[in-house]
Amino acid sequence: MAFKLIIRGIVQGVGFRPFIYRLAKSLGLKGYVKNTGDGTVEVVIDKKLEEFIERLKKEKPPISHVESVKVEKYSGRIPDTFVIEKSGGKGKEISLPPPDVAVCNLCLKELFEPNNRRYMYPFISCTDCGPRFAIAVALPYDRENTTLVEFPLCDECNKEYWNIDDRRYYAQSIACPICGPNYELIFNGKTIKGLDGIKKAAQLLDEGKIIAIKGIGGYHIASITEDEVVWKLRRILRRPQQPFAVMARNLDVIKKVAFVNELEEKELTSYIRPITILRKRNPKSFFAVAPGLDTIGVMLPYAPIHYILFNHLKADFLVMTSANYPGEPMYIDDGVFKLPLDGFLRHNMKIHNRVDDSVIKIVDNTRLIIRRSRGFVPKTFRLDSDLTALAVGAELYNSISILKDKLAIMSQYIGNTSNFKTYNEFFKKAISFFMKFLSLRKFDVIFCDLHPLYNTTLFAEKFARELDSKLVRVQHHFAHAMSVMAEKNLDKAVAITVDGVGYGFDGTIWGGEVLLIDFEKRKFRRIGRLERIKLIGGDLATERPLRILFSIIYDLKKDISILEKYKKYLMENESFDTFIKVLESGVNIPKASSAGRFFDAIAAALEVCFKRTYEGEPAMKVEAITRESEPYWNKVKIKTEIEKTKYTFPAVYEDIDFRAFNREIKVLEIKNIIYDILERYLNGEDRGKLAFQAIDYLAKGLAEIAASKAKNIVVMSGGVTLNRYFTSLVRKYLNDKGLTLYLNENVAAGDNGISFGQLYLSKFLEG
Repeated sequence: MAFKLIIRGIVQGVGFRPFIYRLAKSLGLKGYVKNTGDGTVEVVIDKKLEEFIERLKKEKPPISHVESVKVEKYSGRIPDTFVIEKSGGKGKEISLPPPDVAVCNLCLKELFEPNNRRYMYPFISCTDCGPRFAIAVALPYDRENTTLVEFPLCDECNKEYWNIDDRRYYAQSIACPICGPNYELIFNGKTIKGLDGIKKAAQLLDEGKIIAIKGIGGYHIASITEDEVVWKLRRILRRPQQPFAVMARNLDVIKKVAFVNELEEKELTSYIRPITILRKRNPKSFFAVAPGLDTIGVMLPYAPIHYILFNHLKADFLVMTSANYPGEPMYIDDGVFKLPLDGFLRHNMKIHNRVDDSVIKIVDNTRLIIRRSRGFVPKTFRLDSDLTALAVGAELYNSISILKDKLAIMSQYIGNTSNFKTYNEFFKKAISFFMKFLSLRKFDVIFCDLHPLYNTTLFAEKFARELDSKLVRVQHHFAHAMSVMAEKNLDKAVAITVDGVGYGFDGTIWGGEVLLIDFEKRKFRRIGRLERIKLIGGDLATERPLRILFSIIYDLKKDISILEKYKKYLMENESFDTFIKVLESGVNIPKASSAGRFFDAIAAALEVCFKRTYEGEPAMKVEAITRESEPYWNKVKIKTEIEKTKYTFPAVYEDIDFRAFNREIKVLEIKNIIYDILERYLNGEDRGKLAFQAIDYLAKGLAEIAASKAKNIVVMSGGVTLNRYFTSLVRKYLNDKGLTLYLNENVAAGDNGISFGQLYLSKFLEG
């Protein structure tokens, strides 16, 4: 009896077919293997089914992932031997190419062998490494469906490609200096091609010049890390304070400047090669690279071009930041470069999908993803729903997610969709690409944020009408919570969601919430929140933390004399008298129960940050000065008030059956705490210890509210979970009560993971 196997997972572009061929030959089998049109691998064998599957799972290629093997009886034609057949056909399940993979050790060894024909060739790759998603145009993942189709293989590469014993057999990304793409340097009106151009770029970088470098998923801007050069780069990119990523020559030089634990080393050296946030050994080092921070984002070389550059560089570190103005998408096109730089090191291979560097941070022995992109995308997640759905995410740190055939596929990091270029040239194109890639023409459901004015919401409304799809608006913080529940496959959880801003059901700004989600009983409740803070001038208050602090002090005491020394931090056209008039008028004074605003107030009180120039800056600078001390609650009792509210939620999404009942919500008092921190700071207490006590109070208070309703598990998500002190303290206080804390590990903890949480509702909409 013959069998047909449909293998789904990461099984294309990883040497899977030659592996299957060799495995079948070793077992003396007849049959064939081929890629199907939808990305799965189809195998027919004539016998030894159980042994074949067992060895397949044990011996598969290192970067492949077998999610499922579907077996059925086969009565068709069987070849006289085992063969690799031409790709084609149409299966019923989807499988995607692997993510872009860092250069492997074997290719790296060849890269520096003078007698090797790929010596110093910046596009060396094999079945185990190289660009994948960035160059993929369509499925199946074959060379003709990538941008490398423009580079026909030479005779030597062709021999390797068809040689079953060669590790480049059926490797779609292979190339060499004769037939493949290459680099050139544009400098002072001259063009220097090939290795000479790369050598010259290294020389210019060592001299302090600023160079654009085209990589796997887009352009980087590179410079040495000397303060004078970095401040110049900041002026060019209009990024006065936001930390830059750094690429290091090797792990040894990283360990000289930063603390690296076992988990961080594992991430740094993985095939993903993410930017990893590490604590500096000397907090004052790399000051211009990461102003006011005790951490630095570091990555190791991952493309051959990086290794070749460092081979000719004197410097051990380079700033390696995405090439774009703030809020705009990463440049991938040579023709749109407007940055006034000293040179451009570019290649002639088209990038079909821009893919930024991924960013991670190890917090309390857990990998938290800040930006999920290169190396992660397009990995899939199982989601038990027969719906076809699109989730368009939030406004900032945007990603989209698509559900098809019970698989959730998240896009790469897209960014700030309030920016027209990001919205029009990246967000919209990403949706079009994935729809074409996955052969989708419509969706049963389209999910968006509850906020009525987000570009993503407006897009979803229009798109749902065009496709005749059901539109579901998901509240921001419930989506955060569900992103963790989706990872852990939970139907019920109490959730702590902590971030800067999210549009609430009651029309206020949420951001420090304790939620109850129970899909089985259809219970969706807000059971706790932070005390609300008035925002003087609305969004302007989130950019100027002194406004937050002033609002709290005035609201609490009506006496602002304690803030006298802070007048020097007022911006142009600001005064305390004006603040009072605005507060008394009640005009443009939204209210926020936000953990982000709590950190803003602490940042101002402790004279850490008075102008936010990038998302999360005040909180990050508070974390940088924090020093562990005795818990705040040893002296000050955790205070909560009971608020009667008319709002409860029969669903976590806006629905025609939305109803309102009186419920009790626990409100964690924070204004008195901020006043106390301010007063003690002005009396000379150490600001690092005060910062810790403020964080400790927030963690203890939210943990206690969550513990009052949780039975076994609490989930936590949102940007504030990236604070290493806050998250470890929340876990400690929950553990003290016998509760387990779950965090995001495979999708981003911040807004970059929102679309995945929105999509999780698909599992329950059919019920």
